Amino acid sequence: LVALSEKAQATREKIIAAATELFYRNGYHATGLDKVIRQAGVTKGNFYYHFPSKEALAIATLDWQYERWSEEIREQVFSQRIDALETLLNLLDYMADRQKKQHEEGQIRGCYFGNFALELSTVSPAVRDKVNAVFSSYAALIEALLRHARKKGQIRESVDPGQLASVILGQVEGAILLDKARHQPGNFDQSIKFIRQYLETD
Repeated sequence: LVALSEKAQATREKIIAAATELFYRNGYHATGLDKVIRQAGVTKGNFYYHFPSKEALAIATLDWQYERWSEEIREQVFSQRIDALETLLNLLDYMADRQKKQHEEGQIRGCYFGNFALELSTVSPAVRDKVNAVFSSYAALIEALLRHARKKGQIRESVDPGQLASVILGQVEGAILLDKARHQPGNFDQSIKFIRQYLETD
């Protein structure tokens, strides 16, 4: 692959940032490429130089959003020197704060990756594979924290870290979807409370 010039990389980032905002606010199908091009302030030639299709752009936004979110949790959660269980609980609290912030801003948009799964998982194998990779990464992160917490005696020995990680991820994603449907942040808070109580019960 040929490395992009600084100017070309900046243009690519502008397109991805604009598309991410529009996809998140309005959904993939409701966002035409003309809207993305207009919001990014680029030409059609600029756009097609970087992205051969709308699907390719969608995948790029998923990668970009994943990298941004990963960097945020590294800074906000994993930079603290605390044990594995407390790290997991802080991660869940951090996610809850993000939900509350969306509500305060007047629009609960849900999970960026979950939204794409709902819109495109049956029609775009490439997007489905990307979303599955993201969710698998999140599940692996939660599982690693649970496994370490079990090793340190912070959670019950009978807990299966892999199984519980899948349950936690499913619980969180389901709660986010319900909050988006109802436009109220109540289900996510209840889910986090339930998970916390389960993990902290001897």
